[in-house]
Amino acid sequence: MTQLASSIGAPAAALPALIVLGLDDGGKAHASWFGEAEVGMAEKAAGMMGMAALPVADASDLRGLTDKLPHGRVFESGRAFVPFVKRTIYDAIATHLPPGYRFPARAAIDRPPPGKSKKASGTGAPESGPKRPEPSRPTDWTKIEVGSLVLATEGAYQGWYEAQVVKISTEGLYTLRWRDWLDMPVFTRKLIHIALLHPEHTD
Repeated sequence: MTQLASSIGAPAAALPALIVLGLDDGGKAHASWFGEAEVGMAEKAAGMMGMAALPVADASDLRGLTDKLPHGRVFESGRAFVPFVKRTIYDAIATHLPPGYRFPARAAIDRPPPGKSKKASGTGAPESGPKRPEPSRPTDWTKIEVGSLVLATEGAYQGWYEAQVVKISTEGLYTLRWRDWLDMPVFTRKLIHIALLHPEHTD
């Protein structure tokens, strides 16, 4: 993700031109914006994922809402990174959809097999293989270990999302993988840039 570009004089490619939004299997709201150069790929990804693609154009009220959204990303697989957002923001954006709008049917690859559940995520990545053990959720920074579930962010206004620790270096760097966006590469953070889940947090 990149920092939201809302300042006057920012490159056109960095300005919001399209919003992709939708609900996942768990009913959680997802939305993100894409620049002019990303519109074509983002529209295709939206259709594949069963989400709506809403042009921002020059509607001032809709453009104002993009300041509250993360910048999305399209993967080589054709799917897109469309993070969770607050339901109030999602509802405000959804009012700009045409009356009676119906979300497109998701591509077969994005639909869970009959009788099986799928991890709710903005990428539509299905679960496969044997069920993984529940990751630990440390309540103290000293208890973070490989496999622990923590929170991380990519910058101001980007939000904090669940990430799993895959490696801890002797230099104190933590290699993490986003829990809900497996298409994205692993990344590193220092301990001061990691947050802990509340002990009573549930998905």
